[in-house]
Amino acid sequence: VIVTLMALTLIVASGSAARFVAQQQPATIRLQAVAFNPQRGERPAIAPELSLAASQTGRGYYIVQFSGPVQEAWKNDVAALGGEFLGYVPDYAFKVRLDAAQVSRVQSLANVAWVGDFQPAYKISSQIERDGSSRLYRVRVEQGVDAGFTAGTIAQVGAQILRRDGNMLLVAATGGQLTAVAHVSDVAWIENFVFNEKHNETGAGLIMGSNVANAAGYDGSTQIAAVADTGIGGGTAATVHADIPASRVTAIFDWPAASAGGCYTAINDGAQDVDSGHGTHVAGSVLSDGNASGVGKGTAPAAHLVFQAVEDFADMKGQCSLLYPDGYYLLGLPDDLHNLFQQAYNAGARIHANSWGSDQAGLYTLDSSNTDDFIWDNPDMTITFSAGNEGVDANNNGVVDNDSIGSPATAKNVITIGASENARSDNFPCDTGLGYTSHDPYQPGQTCGSMGGLNWLGTAGSRWGFTTEPLNSDPTGGNAEQMAPFSSRGPTDDGRIKPDVVAPGAWILSTYSGMYQEGYDPSANPRNGLFQSDGWGMPFNGEYKYFGGTSMSNPLAAGAATVVRDYYQKAHGHAASAALTKATLINSAVDLLDENNDGSNDNDFPIPNMHEGWGRINVNAATDGSLQFVDNSTGIGTGGSVSYQYSHDGSGPFKATLVWSDFAAAEAAATTLVNNLNLTVTAPNGTTVYRGNNFSGGWSQTGGSADGINNVENVYVQNAGAGTWTVTVTGANVPQGPQRFALVVDAAGGGVPTATPTPIGPTPTPTNTPVPPTPTNTPAPAGTIHVGDLDGSSTAGGGGRWNAQVTITVHTGSEVPASGVTVTGSWSAGGSASCVTNGSGVCSVSKNNLKANVSSVNFTVTSLSDGSSTYNSGANHDPDGDSNGTVITVVK
Repeated sequence: VIVTLMALTLIVASGSAARFVAQQQPATIRLQAVAFNPQRGERPAIAPELSLAASQTGRGYYIVQFSGPVQEAWKNDVAALGGEFLGYVPDYAFKVRLDAAQVSRVQSLANVAWVGDFQPAYKISSQIERDGSSRLYRVRVEQGVDAGFTAGTIAQVGAQILRRDGNMLLVAATGGQLTAVAHVSDVAWIENFVFNEKHNETGAGLIMGSNVANAAGYDGSTQIAAVADTGIGGGTAATVHADIPASRVTAIFDWPAASAGGCYTAINDGAQDVDSGHGTHVAGSVLSDGNASGVGKGTAPAAHLVFQAVEDFADMKGQCSLLYPDGYYLLGLPDDLHNLFQQAYNAGARIHANSWGSDQAGLYTLDSSNTDDFIWDNPDMTITFSAGNEGVDANNNGVVDNDSIGSPATAKNVITIGASENARSDNFPCDTGLGYTSHDPYQPGQTCGSMGGLNWLGTAGSRWGFTTEPLNSDPTGGNAEQMAPFSSRGPTDDGRIKPDVVAPGAWILSTYSGMYQEGYDPSANPRNGLFQSDGWGMPFNGEYKYFGGTSMSNPLAAGAATVVRDYYQKAHGHAASAALTKATLINSAVDLLDENNDGSNDNDFPIPNMHEGWGRINVNAATDGSLQFVDNSTGIGTGGSVSYQYSHDGSGPFKATLVWSDFAAAEAAATTLVNNLNLTVTAPNGTTVYRGNNFSGGWSQTGGSADGINNVENVYVQNAGAGTWTVTVTGANVPQGPQRFALVVDAAGGGVPTATPTPIGPTPTPTNTPVPPTPTNTPAPAGTIHVGDLDGSSTAGGGGRWNAQVTITVHTGSEVPASGVTVTGSWSAGGSASCVTNGSGVCSVSKNNLKANVSSVNFTVTSLSDGSSTYNSGANHDPDGDSNGTVITVVK
């Protein structure tokens, strides 16, 4: 097969772009709260109590809608008048901060179609829960304002501020108070608070084909993969697990949780994995090298690990004690996930595995938006999330229902992983030396020995309550062509295809944390008097146990992403973007044959579908050299296009996959796609055209319309004729451009191409000539640190005296929170104080028992030290403006 590649970039002049836009029909404003077409005289139908009572004065928030697909010059015209763009609103609009006096001038611009108030109703999630009782909410304060001042304003309406992390607030409020919070001008978004939860070898090696890829030398050795989870083994590099040696542990970071006043007291247990053993199991599935027989081997057995431990014990208080029991929760996860990802990125990780999330039933949340934003800013960071374990058959039709994807798995730019079934030739053995009775409710009264040394798997009916056939009697493991019924299904609330792909997630055997193992250790965890969870069934032995859930499919997929990046580095000398890694896994995925678990491989739900997305990962096919790729880093804008040509011998299908890491959506938007690219494929006859995602029966069809929802588009032509095929990527509407993209093409019918594609134009394409592997993920060298924020507060003491407290936030030179920094300072009332920053870069000092006649006290930061970085005091600053970043005054 001879494959040729040509690229042509078409630049649309501003004049022709304006003529193109003038032909557009009046566009609808699409928000979660309401949809309306202001150009047709429609007005939003919102409740009076969630509408502004009067016109905004001073600097306020507005929706500015343009007359068609957005040109950069139009945005520049608004910015020149003083407008600040804050988030894209479909269609063709933005949330913009303006002075009231500027509104009429913006409205008069030639390409502005409409300007209107950003109403309080637009700030509230469509899934909000509120009544007369007090509930917990997450509130985001708009960027570029004083979050501390806004928090104070919220408190004045009666709502309780339980926690603040930057511009993210945890708030307790009644329904009436929530309405008042929405009227606070600088409040940007309000959504339900939901605790993040865990989404609880053969699967990777045989079913996903990683054994073949590993044998070919693609084993992750050039990559660093990060895992954020409960904890890992004994909490140190030397005590992770025998199959993950200290030489492959780049870093372990503990994220101690901060207590939330009136909700819970957090009790830190460090980075050890003491309760579920979830984090150790997940890390092993990514990169364990297994025992001598291959038991417990992960997908990328030579990769290096960055681990972030985010679980702590919570002693619930007040209202929260009525909603949640005491126990272990993922409390260390920061309210702003940028901080989590940035720490791993700075340590060299370019893959980040997350087997956790909150049950949001397809909703795009603050966490989704922040994750998308991080990938937009760091396009070489591949982030995977488990889809969730909320699969149900509520209508009892024997098919798992749609719309249960959790968050942040609803993010556009992540790879969202669902769970298929696992199959093992050894039939899931357990340790017959264990004498205690199984804790698995589906193995009642049984020991491993009484089960004959093999775990009883149970059925979907007995384990998860599915009452209708074929799900009710379907075994929970043993058929690799089936979906796991518990796996959350798509689409997202705005109709996007999720999950992206699936991997085995039932009865996965992986590494067993060495902490508090029943039958192997003499005593239980003193914190709660319990042994570590056995996982599913009974353990294989003291080194390995079974678990199930999309928590288990996700790390196998993250390991696959690690192997794919390793392949591009070793075979092509190329550091793959997140978009290219995702496109490669999707293009090479395999369509499951029994998605509805009826025991017949009849493919009742061909791809794409909301059960498996684009299919089950095939690591071998992703790395066998048969795929051609473009990893575009220059991007295209509205009206631009790039075309590529491929010669195909007609021996098999022609498959093209387009993926782009999109700009983060505004939470208020009803549809989350911001930059809309379109994929078209033209057959050799020059007249037959296939559009992205127009599928029937698992294959592309002609006709249809362009996809304006997804940032993944595929064209799979089943019976592709011989000749030259043209693949075109077009910028339909790129309001936040230019938009980079990745394109992966299988034009060889599965064969290895005999020639290297040659690019023409600005888009570089690596050759297929293998080069020696070069590690690309070397941790960044130590740099500078400085104070990024100082906040002061005071409390009353006894006998008329009072106490002063100062909270210090430390940043690196790139404004990333710096953990493990010792802060030293002095009080004007005498004495010094020091503290060490946590995973969010924050710590506090206090001066107690100040006399009543002392009206104020100053605290001066004198040094910052982490043993390697340089303290740059000249960079100290305070975004709130209540200090100069070095000295703060605390008033009684």
